[in-house]
Amino acid sequence: MVGAVLFVSVVILAFSITHGSSGGKKAPAVKVAGNSINLLHGQWSYLLGASLKPDGLHVAHTGLSIVQQNGSGGQPNPPVNVYGTHLDFSGSFALNAEFSNVRGTASLQLYGKPPVIQDEFRVEPPSIRLDIASGKLTVGVWDGKATRDLANQKPASSQTFSFALAAATKLQLIHKANLLTVMVNDKQLASITERGALKSGQIWFGADAPGVNGSWTLSKLSAQPLAGGSVKTVDTSATATAKIAQSAGGLQMLASKKRPGFLVGSAMSLTPAVVDAKYSAIAFGGNFGAMTVENALKFQFVQPQPNLYTFQEADALVNLARSHNLTIHGHALVFGEANPSWVSHLPTTTTADKNHVRDVMIDHIAKIVGHFKGHVASWDAVNEPLADYSDTSDGEGATLRQHIWERALGQSYIPLAFRAAHQADPDAKLYLNDYGLESDGDRWDALVRLVLRLKKEGVPIYGVGFESHVYEAEEQIDTSVLRQHIRQLAALGLKSRISEMDVYTDDDAAVQAVQYAQVMTACIAEPSCVSFTTWGFDDDYDMWQGDDHSLQHGKDLLWTAGATPTLALTKVKEALKE
Repeated sequence: MVGAVLFVSVVILAFSITHGSSGGKKAPAVKVAGNSINLLHGQWSYLLGASLKPDGLHVAHTGLSIVQQNGSGGQPNPPVNVYGTHLDFSGSFALNAEFSNVRGTASLQLYGKPPVIQDEFRVEPPSIRLDIASGKLTVGVWDGKATRDLANQKPASSQTFSFALAAATKLQLIHKANLLTVMVNDKQLASITERGALKSGQIWFGADAPGVNGSWTLSKLSAQPLAGGSVKTVDTSATATAKIAQSAGGLQMLASKKRPGFLVGSAMSLTPAVVDAKYSAIAFGGNFGAMTVENALKFQFVQPQPNLYTFQEADALVNLARSHNLTIHGHALVFGEANPSWVSHLPTTTTADKNHVRDVMIDHIAKIVGHFKGHVASWDAVNEPLADYSDTSDGEGATLRQHIWERALGQSYIPLAFRAAHQADPDAKLYLNDYGLESDGDRWDALVRLVLRLKKEGVPIYGVGFESHVYEAEEQIDTSVLRQHIRQLAALGLKSRISEMDVYTDDDAAVQAVQYAQVMTACIAEPSCVSFTTWGFDDDYDMWQGDDHSLQHGKDLLWTAGATPTLALTKVKEALKE
């Protein structure tokens, strides 16, 4: 369908409608209650794969998807305008849209709330998706309950309708309570259970062009209240940057008093930072002086296709962090995981193959670091270079991890990555980041040998990140050993940072509290340990995928239920006051 114009009207009404299919019925008359709002006059600069031009919002194929840790799968991750304009409504209103120049499929999705994105999966919230292709309209309805198989989430219902293609085709969705009536050119096609998709009173807009070389233009998008209804637009790029009162008892405020210049940080994601008021109050209210970009700078999120860079989400997080005076840490430039399928499947057989992999890696680093030059203060230049314990015969994980970069380039990929990042931004501090470094043994010895070699070769490595994940009793951190390792690196001229700490609660909340407090105390006491960062801070977003791909929730972080401090938080604060 090339060059056709599709006029879409989504009408949400407060009167009774007929259940079931009724192809010849006309749409009910509606009473306009106020002026139309042009939504395209809002903020759309941070919508991935889209650009606002004089003739409308141009939407292009991105191929964004989320792979598993082993590189398999590819859950679709269509873009959502989280850091920009969305619609708040009550009662009845009409939403009018116009599509033009559709090539392939035009997909417009209306979310009650934006999806939560993790590094291995996306949790689909209640939403309605309209897919238009070749004279067919598919209406998919998500109810927010498709989490039994995170890699294969399906809509609760989906129906496809045919319609005659015209230069201007009018589509109407009439919504009342839990029912949608679908209209095309004022003729009713069917009634669909809405399943609470718009129960929130908000519409967050997603736009996608699935399929290779797909594209389309959203020429118009407006909302108009009907009798008894109201509509207003909200720009989260403005509301999320509003100043937040700083608590004198916040973690960063306390740490700054104890040791000026020391940073307390956390990994953060865009959606909760702009959607969840409790989350943003914690994030920007004096608890943190640094933000680690949790996922938006990983390869699969920022370069989903060759030579296609989707910076917008990371741009939004950087803008948000800077507006709240947070130092930004980039994670991660080179990693064996979180790579898009096209990278994982690059051939490595011939010399030409290996040179191509090298070029892909260096170009990626140059583009990412260069784009954020002067804004991102530090980077995990190489993330988790050491093998998993289970991948080595002795169970020590003391060799290099096997992945696309190591297969093509051997151990030389590590200095190459650091040098490429340094060339792109000589002022950025570059870290090697890994887990299991808090204990003595072959893994730690292998790390020391690696950094010694890098230092000897003049590689611009600034420091080492100790991930400090504690998932079970056997992984509890002996802080006397941790401090010894920090001092050992300092003797080599390297800084240290606690980079991704989280602690299980299976044994007892008191055990968790002691671990957090002791590691904070150890780090802030060592002059070369420059920051303490947790991998998230709110248990509402502590999610992982079970062995059966079901959604699991944990209690590994410092706050729970959106704002309630844990015993661990209390103990960390006590340690900072000592």
